[in-house]
Amino acid sequence: MKAGFRLASSLAPPLAALAAEELFMRPPRPKQRPAAILEKGHRFTIQLGNDELKVWSWGDGPTVLLQHGWGGRSDHLAPFVEPLLASGFSVVAPDAPAHGDSQGTRSSLVMFTQTIEAVAEKVHGLHGVIAHSMGAAATAMALSRGLDLRRVVFIASPASLTERIHQFSNEVGLAPWVGQALRDRLERRVGIDMDAFEMARVARTMATSLLVFHDPDDREIPWRDGATIAQAWPGAKLIDVPGAGHHRILRDPQVISSAIDFMSSGLRTNGGTDL
Repeated sequence: MKAGFRLASSLAPPLAALAAEELFMRPPRPKQRPAAILEKGHRFTIQLGNDELKVWSWGDGPTVLLQHGWGGRSDHLAPFVEPLLASGFSVVAPDAPAHGDSQGTRSSLVMFTQTIEAVAEKVHGLHGVIAHSMGAAATAMALSRGLDLRRVVFIASPASLTERIHQFSNEVGLAPWVGQALRDRLERRVGIDMDAFEMARVARTMATSLLVFHDPDDREIPWRDGATIAQAWPGAKLIDVPGAGHHRILRDPQVISSAIDFMSSGLRTNGGTDL
């Protein structure tokens, strides 16, 4: 693939940018056996454009949404479900467009954001969100667009869309000028200015309480991203989880228990950032 993109960058830059755009917006969709917890939940659907999205729900009480990351699926956050239910929450977990059991072939940060907003409207409001990777960035975007939440937990969250596009361009072998063309195409397609959504800038405007988890040696999303978000977000706290990786961190007992304690603290207070 790298050789092909390098050649296309030299011979046909517009074609290379188009092909890279299509690749960038098509998440991996590995087949796997769903977690058993899904069988205990109620499945419903929401419509997002032309795509029907699958959502699972459990329990009664203040609602916490579990949002997977890029290339993930709802049950990647399954270890949080039973502890949340035991703490008196209800839980919803959607598959984003082109992920899990939802329809679609392409996805984006904006589509993730719209998924969170659509679920919040369907369930008549959310207490909080626990989100992984791209799901965390989408939660921040939803907050910036007016979503009302008491608590949010970010796990291995990226801080910069620009850096992610630059990383992708390097991985597939795009020439720098084609990487810029890719960014321009993506901005036009999804309708956002990448610079306007740098998390260090957006975070400063937030009032919702935030807890951040990140492995210092995360190989997919650098630890500095989580640190950047926590430093810029008023009252936020960063917890390092050494050795947990980018995906195993979702099964880490410390992360699960601390995240649920944090969510529960939002039920005991009238506001503020009681971290």
